[in-house]
Amino acid sequence: MPMRFEFEHLGTTTPFELAEGLHLLGGGPDDDIHLAGLPPKLLRLRIEAQRLMVEAAHTFTINGVLVPPGVPRLVMPGEALGLPDDMGLRVLQASVAERSVGTVALLKGLLTGAPELGTSRAATLTCLTGLDVGRVHALAESQTEIGRGSDVGLRLRDRAVSRTHARVIHEEGGFSLEDLGSPNGVFLNGQRVETRAPLADGDVIEMGRSLLRFQGAVEEPAPPALAPREEPPPAPAEPSVPTPSEPTGALSPEATPPAPKSRGEWWLIGLGAVAASAGVAVTWLLATGAS
Repeated sequence: MPMRFEFEHLGTTTPFELAEGLHLLGGGPDDDIHLAGLPPKLLRLRIEAQRLMVEAAHTFTINGVLVPPGVPRLVMPGEALGLPDDMGLRVLQASVAERSVGTVALLKGLLTGAPELGTSRAATLTCLTGLDVGRVHALAESQTEIGRGSDVGLRLRDRAVSRTHARVIHEEGGFSLEDLGSPNGVFLNGQRVETRAPLADGDVIEMGRSLLRFQGAVEEPAPPALAPREEPPPAPAEPSVPTPSEPTGALSPEATPPAPKSRGEWWLIGLGAVAASAGVAVTWLLATGAS
């Protein structure tokens, strides 16, 4: 995947792309990127796995900070290289597709042990030069000491760095940098740190032969607040219908009507009625005869 650049001169910008590999930039006839007025083979641009290393034959600047000749320097997306005659070269941010490829390259580097650039949502320091180039250190503690010793939070393999060289402090107001009395001093964006100095995105820290780039914490957007769930209104109650009163003697729905009588039962009832009538007649006759 090619890396995108933007050349700036006299107020105009010209975008272009470079594939992976080694490219020479200068004013010579053999330079891959020919810019008239520049020394021949001024810059060596090496692109590997979406990582750009720049080495210059002469002193140049990156974001206004001087870079000595002959020192390979990692250049981050968004940084600008200062060239002679007010020329500039800016490394553009990768597109979404290129970032996906970069993620694959990062995973490949982790599996093979090769140093690759990583991303972190915490504040970080990225090594730009030296044996630790490309290493990313997350600033997760309230204080991170930097040096060559074995008991510091960020250890640099740089003989020009003191065992305990500098400290990055994380407070509520942000991050700051202080020198721990190193003989060679600590520089922030090319200026020596005398007292504690605040850190901002893109600041470059220099100690010994090492350059470190500070990146602030990436704030994650807060998730949108969920609207309270509205309960459906209760259904209107149905009007009650009064039940008409039932007439006396009416059968309730649960009552069972009497079973019809058989013919035998009716014969016995008739016989009893005849016997009762006969008894009444006999009683009457006896009463009249006695009188």
